[in-house]
Amino acid sequence: MTDGPVFHVEPQGELGNRMIQYMAALKFRHLLPGTQISNVSLPEWGIHHPPIESPGPVETIGTVHHIDLSSLAARARAGHIRRIECAAWGQRLENFLGPEHYRSVFRSPAPGSPSFDHRYLVCPIRGGDNLIGSWFYPLTPVEFYADIVAQTGLTPVFLGQIESNLYTDRLRARFPSGVFLEPRPRLDDFEQIRGAKNIVVGVSTFHWLAAWLSHADRIFLAVNGLFNPMQYPAAFMVPLDDPRYKFYLFPLNFGVPLEHHAAAHRRIAPYWRQMPAAALRRLWLEAPRFEPSPESMHDALDCEFYLASNPDVAAGVGRDNADGARLHYRQHGYHQSRAPFRLDPTWYTLRYPTAALEMAQGDYPSLLHHFAAVGRQRGYQPVPDTSQNGWWEDI
Repeated sequence: MTDGPVFHVEPQGELGNRMIQYMAALKFRHLLPGTQISNVSLPEWGIHHPPIESPGPVETIGTVHHIDLSSLAARARAGHIRRIECAAWGQRLENFLGPEHYRSVFRSPAPGSPSFDHRYLVCPIRGGDNLIGSWFYPLTPVEFYADIVAQTGLTPVFLGQIESNLYTDRLRARFPSGVFLEPRPRLDDFEQIRGAKNIVVGVSTFHWLAAWLSHADRIFLAVNGLFNPMQYPAAFMVPLDDPRYKFYLFPLNFGVPLEHHAAAHRRIAPYWRQMPAAALRRLWLEAPRFEPSPESMHDALDCEFYLASNPDVAAGVGRDNADGARLHYRQHGYHQSRAPFRLDPTWYTLRYPTAALEMAQGDYPSLLHHFAAVGRQRGYQPVPDTSQNGWWEDI
């Protein structure tokens, strides 16, 4: 038992995710000194806070990213809550203090590795979800690394999960003079990244943290997948106020199966672009710039799809009642944000990379709105014709 407020953490995900949860707990304790942190175990870093039993009132935070830590601290200070039980993922910059507050917290017990100096470009590679086509964890294109190497003239160093596969074999073929480190314990990789002068960050919270906690001169961040707030608005991990970062805005880019990654990356390679932090901030503050009219959504309605995907509507108006479907969507479905037609996000964004870039810069609120507003007029199709052999490559 304790008389002070308790911030109890319900761990989520892998090591990088759990480190982020702990960072949020430390910010809460910074806002409200005397807070006891409960149920954090990060043995990799020698950190252990055992579970603490404490009385309420209790505030429960679910598995979200946004945590209003200032409001929680104010309520705890006033005595309205005495315990926070937090299962949030918390992947938003406002949940953290500055990196200088955490560098000494995550002091690695692993043996130190020689750092790569200003002549090298350290490129950590994440396998796992990135290799299986997880939606918000796309692989970083080989072509992107080639762009950064060409811009900087640096020697690339690849480390992490670089066991042989279709992707890493392409990296080795593209960079025959690059340095490829044998797979090592993950804390060794973390320290290698943290000690580098130039870093490319792909879609990985663990690698993102290593770069953010570093003293690097330059960090090249692919604003891609999880790190693109127009693709994954729940999280925000783009340090727009940190002068070390060079940002490259990618088109909306969903993970694809490994056997298709090369074709997918060739499609989007001409479309990513370096953007200043101020320009990105302005784009995202103004998003969406174009609000499609309700009529455009009504006109794009696929009645058969609408009835099949909304059994409650079909039960009310009849399974084959197209007029009833149109009336329901106009009166209710549009306002309830029900999908009016089928759209395959991965295929649509790869087949039409201009649309993917327009979405990434915040022009439209969703791909459905994009298709209804401009895609139909351009002759785009919302889904592939899967009756054709090789339809995937024909993007």
